[in-house]
Amino acid sequence: MKFNKEAFDTVLQNTKYEGADTYLIDDNKNKVDYHIYLILIESGNVASIICEKMPTTGDLKNYEIYEFNGNKLLEHNIVRIKALDKDSSRFNKIIEKFKNRQYN
Repeated sequence: MKFNKEAFDTVLQNTKYEGADTYLIDDNKNKVDYHIYLILIESGNVASIICEKMPTTGDLKNYEIYEFNGNKLLEHNIVRIKALDKDSSRFNKIIEKFKNRQYN
C-alpha cells in the first residue's frame, strides 16, 4: 500500500480525531477508499496513520495502523506504508491513546 501527499493534505484539513474520507493506493495503483482518522508524526522518519477501510463502522477492531517515512512523503509526494501487526504492543498502545483522545 502507498500513501500520497494529496490524501495527507485532505486529512490535515479536517478536525483532529474526526478524520477524513480519502484513500490509500494498493499495489496495482488503484485508489482504495479509507477513512483516515489521525496522522501521528513521531519524527521526520517515523509517522503513522490510524485508518479504517470504508464503509466505516467505528469499531476499533476494524482499525488499521500504517507506518511510513514522513520525510520521504514530503520529498517524493508518495510513500510506501507498512501495516502494524494488530497483536503488537505498539498497535495496542496507539489505539488505546487514540480511544482516550490523548494525542495533542
